[in-house]
Amino acid sequence: MKRLLIIINSIGYGGAERALVNILSQENLYQDIEVHVLLLDDEPIVRELPKNVNLIVANSKRSLFLSILNVYRHVKSIKPNLCVSFLVRANVCNAIVGKLVHNYPTVICERMHLSSHFDNQFSGVKRIIADIIPKICYRLAGTALGVSTGVTENLVSTYNVDKRRAATIFNPYPIEDIVALGQKSPEFSLPGEFVVSVGRLTKSKNTKLLINAFLASSEPAPLVVLGTGELQKELVEYISAIKAHDRVMLLGYAKNPYAVISRAKYYISASTNEGFPNALLEAMVLGKAVIMSDCPSGPAEILAGSYTFTARGVEMAEYGVLVPVNSSEMLTEAINCFQTPESVEHYTKQSKLRSFDYSIEKIANDYWTLFKKKMC
Repeated sequence: MKRLLIIINSIGYGGAERALVNILSQENLYQDIEVHVLLLDDEPIVRELPKNVNLIVANSKRSLFLSILNVYRHVKSIKPNLCVSFLVRANVCNAIVGKLVHNYPTVICERMHLSSHFDNQFSGVKRIIADIIPKICYRLAGTALGVSTGVTENLVSTYNVDKRRAATIFNPYPIEDIVALGQKSPEFSLPGEFVVSVGRLTKSKNTKLLINAFLASSEPAPLVVLGTGELQKELVEYISAIKAHDRVMLLGYAKNPYAVISRAKYYISASTNEGFPNALLEAMVLGKAVIMSDCPSGPAEILAGSYTFTARGVEMAEYGVLVPVNSSEMLTEAINCFQTPESVEHYTKQSKLRSFDYSIEKIANDYWTLFKKKMC
């Protein structure tokens, strides 16, 4: 039986972790493969893995050096036919050990548009240093998978990945499960009508700009924001300072966000950086009309059908509305466009239609077909 080792930092609440669990949930696609999952860090596991998966928890303490040693040790023990990794540190470890130590086939899965992600995280010398390790190591990988075409193109153009060894496979979505969860009772007391936004309260989600654009619009319903993060205290204080408690509700983390999203008028996001916007697609699965900033990468590919599309104003694209990044005025204008019921009804239908292109059955099969092909 062929052996597959999957490497990831941990199984937390992030999009990469969710995508991995979704891929593994399709057990019928890999019945002939012995699957091992190596978690580099000993941290809380918040998503359940299938029982047929062999789980290994290391204790790398978020250290790259210890992570490389742990990958080396478990590769030597398991002797996999293929190693697949998710997230930057795991990808770097996989590429280094696979190419320079054991010479086994490797697939690295990049979930973020790295250039814009690092732009949000660092500046000056730190920004330059952040690029160095992926630029050196990613080219060592046998195959580099981007979660959107924009992510893949960024790997090729900026991080020295050979175009012949790069490919794109999107995130998979369990449509029936999401719809079923959307029908459950929400864990929060919600207003009769509201607009929803979902995402960690971090710089890249641009929540303060979203709040300002929303308050400047003619939308009568309040804005409900799901998520926690390092900017939570600052945003709470800001909402208090501008006396917007009745217009903006920060509800925090939701165990079942779908029950909230499914009851919203529409979904909105002002992100400055994505890899592939999970919350956007999940809102579309639930039949919500959507407004999204045209950030790198994913929104244009999903809503306009082309990753090269650029929003220069309020763009009423095929499957949703796109606006330029960091434009509060354009975002306000887009919200005002959704005060026409016909616009919301049109994009409600288009959202649901588009979501079927990302069904778990289709996308998970793409992943497992590629994994099997790469096994020696």
